[in-house]
This record gives sequence, C-alpha cells and structure tokens, in this order.
Amino acid sequence: MRVSRFLKEWRTRLLAAGAALTMAGGAVVLAPGVAQAAPARGLAYVWANSPNSALNVPYTPSAFYSRNSTGGTNTVVRTGTGQYTVRMPGLGLIGGTVHVTAYGSTSHTCGVNYWVPGAGGRLDVHVSCFTRTGARVNTTFDASFVNTAVVGGSRIAYVWANQPTSAAYTPSTSYQFNSGGSTNTITRQGAGQYRVRVPSIGAAAGHVQVTAYGDVAARCKVVNWFPSGSTEYVNVRCHNAVGRLADNRFTLTYVRSTGILRTTPAAYAWANQPTTAAYNPAASYAYNSTGSVMRIRRIGTGTYRFVPPNMPLGNGHVQVTAYGSDSAYCKVDFWTPSTGVQIRCFAPSGALVDTYYDVAFQR
Repeated sequence: MRVSRFLKEWRTRLLAAGAALTMAGGAVVLAPGVAQAAPARGLAYVWANSPNSALNVPYTPSAFYSRNSTGGTNTVVRTGTGQYTVRMPGLGLIGGTVHVTAYGSTSHTCGVNYWVPGAGGRLDVHVSCFTRTGARVNTTFDASFVNTAVVGGSRIAYVWANQPTSAAYTPSTSYQFNSGGSTNTITRQGAGQYRVRVPSIGAAAGHVQVTAYGDVAARCKVVNWFPSGSTEYVNVRCHNAVGRLADNRFTLTYVRSTGILRTTPAAYAWANQPTTAAYNPAASYAYNSTGSVMRIRRIGTGTYRFVPPNMPLGNGHVQVTAYGSDSAYCKVDFWTPSTGVQIRCFAPSGALVDTYYDVAFQR
C-alpha cells in the first residue's frame, strides 16, 4: 500500500506538470525508487537575473546570489515567454518544497509551476511569470528549494497543498515535513481560502512564506497564523489575476527561530505597521541569527526597506509574501548591504499600496 500511494503521488505530480508518461520514442521515464547518486536532502537558491536569455540555452546566474548545498552550480534555462527551468545539481530526489518571488520594480508576479528530478541526478524547478493581468512575461525572480528530514531542533514545517477543492485532506506526504514528527493537514474554508494545520510545533511566534503553484496567474498569501495548544494554524488565501478569491494549489513553509532553508545566517520579519515611517518589527515574529534587532522603514506608498543588521546582504537570497485578507501582493525590489532589502507591494490594479508582509533573508 505504501508503494501504491507513492506511485499515485508521483503520477499526480507529473500530470499536474502537464508531463506525458510514455516510453515511446526512447523517452526516459524517471520512476520512484530508482537509485541515484544525489543526496536525499539539501537546499539551493538562485537569483535568476537574465530574464531575456536565449531560449533553451542554460546560463549560470550570479554566483553571489546562488547556492547549492551539494557544491553543484545552479543554472537557469528560459523555455518560453515567462517560463523558466532552474536546474539544481545533486538534489534530484522526490520531496522538499519550493518558494518563488518575482524581483524588480514592476508589478509582475512569479510562481512555481512544478519541480521534478531531472537528468544526471539534478532537480528541475519550473517557474512561470506573469503580468498583473495574467499575460506571460519575462522577468527576474528568486527561487529556493529545501528538502529536510531532521526531526527536532529548530521548528520548521512545509506542505505542498495539492488538492485545492477538497474539503479536508492530508497533503502529499512526499512533499510535506514537520520537525515535530507530526503530519500536517489542510481544510478548505471557501473559494480560495484554506487553513493549514501544523501539529506539535505551535507558538505565538514564527514566520510564514507562501507561493502559488501551477502554470496559472494566481497569487497566494498568508492571512494570519496562531497556536492552539501545541498546534499551529496558518490561514491562506489565493486570488486570481483580477484579485478575486480562487481555488489554487500552493506551497507553504512555517519556521521559528531558523531560516526558511533551516540554515544560518538568516533573518525574517513580519512587517505589521504598513504606514509607519520606521519601526522595529515584533520580536516574536522576527529573527536574526546574529541576535541583532531588525528595522523596517517605509520609503513611500507600498515601498519598504527591511534592514537586518550583520546579515551578508552582498550575497544571499530573499523571499517575500504579502500578509492579510485582501488581494494585495508583494515582491522583492532589490537588496544591498547599504540599503537593506527593498520591497514593493501592489493592488491588483498594479498601483502601489501599503500593506502587511513577511520577508525572509537566507545565506
């Protein structure tokens, strides 16, 4: 029964990606359980900084903003307008989770289309990017992957929410994790509205990142999160391109006192004062692995800077998720050691708008 369920999950994942399972014409079909040289666990991230690169020609993104725990060199391939494949050597086994955020000053958005093992033991992460109205567009983005099995220690949980119309279900066990050793579950509370139940690691603290999943111009965000006993509950909403609630798949990560990739140096914050000129984010929902106190500044309407002292901002990786029940969304604009991390938030109309958000930095 365990093998049967695993094969079903694998088949569902490939169908969701639009892949054809066939042996015709000598096509190579990767099967679950096939021995590979790749390690079972690891992490990687990239800043995909050449959005208009030649079609189907791999390029190596900036080494300052790229990492692979296996020591391999990540590459990116543009496969069509607004369509990219991030190749992560040595990480090509089943499992893990992916987050993606668009980069730059435009109102474009990006999400994870799917991820599967590729040739030579690598992991292929497929990314789709859109204008605010849902048209495909070439744009810069950040993408991260982590696959962990270490129970205990720092708190982390993640899920691939793969049944968007189910009333209540256990998301794919191959693509979820809980450092408390429990199983995460999800309930649907209405069109585009979900509650993720994370047992064993609840606290009035921590950090959440959410990414829309699938080749669709959807935007998913965290509404709030809170503990009930030892269980953490995370509410999520997904919207379509015009800002209406719509059922959609997503990936979600919850962490506490660790980075979203479970390594250091790392920092995160919940930016909960969208119209305040400058403030220190709430300590329970902020973390800096050096122990430093973070600062957030409002530069103008919908434009903010997150300043995490002693973080190596000449390198690293950033993910951003909007927070709240409305249809606003956020992205990373840029980051430098002198400015910190600049973030922009938009209404579905494309206008800059003040809103709450979650931001995470990882090196």
